[in-house]
Amino acid sequence: MTKTMPSSQEVKTATSHSRRAGRPSIREAELKHEAMLEAAPEEFARAGFHGASIRVIADKAGLSTRTLYNRYPDRAALFAACLEMSSIQIQYKPADERGTLREQLIHFGRMMQRRLNQDRSTRLARVIFREASSFPQLRDISFSQFHRFQRGPVQHILETHGFPPDQAERLAEAYVALAFQKWQTRTMYDQEPLSPAEIDAEIELATSLFLNGALVWRRD
Repeated sequence: MTKTMPSSQEVKTATSHSRRAGRPSIREAELKHEAMLEAAPEEFARAGFHGASIRVIADKAGLSTRTLYNRYPDRAALFAACLEMSSIQIQYKPADERGTLREQLIHFGRMMQRRLNQDRSTRLARVIFREASSFPQLRDISFSQFHRFQRGPVQHILETHGFPPDQAERLAEAYVALAFQKWQTRTMYDQEPLSPAEIDAEIELATSLFLNGALVWRRD
């Protein structure tokens, strides 16, 4: 008996049926992962770090809890991924290194303040403020994010403008404290977020106060 080779269309159909019955495509897996990182902040904000239900997060993303745990072995890893996703979207890039020291600091401060003012970032920050003292994992995650996306970029800016690394590190912490103090206060006390005009005013003021002290310290 002569075997008949399947047509290309039959192969595509069979492959499609096989994919639906088995593992998802790369794009389908990416979409499910994105859905998971969308659902997780909502659940953490609703129930807190310890009370968040991994099953609820998995169900909202259309995943099994086993699949979720295969990617993130515990809730700390999942929480860190939520912070990472929002942070990397606006992280400081070498292409931003234009202008004077003042211009670069204002550019960075406005960019970061707008991200921190987003609803998801605010909700996750409130979880950290409420529960970091009870869960060391949250404290460690928060510090890592602070270093990578807030203090680190400011330190880099200062070093490119001639500040020694040890001075730049200390001054970067001072700038971040000045620039984001009002955001932190409003977030901790569940107040209205800063408006764009308020953000601009806060960053302008913080940068002026910071530079007046920083430049004098460098001369001394």
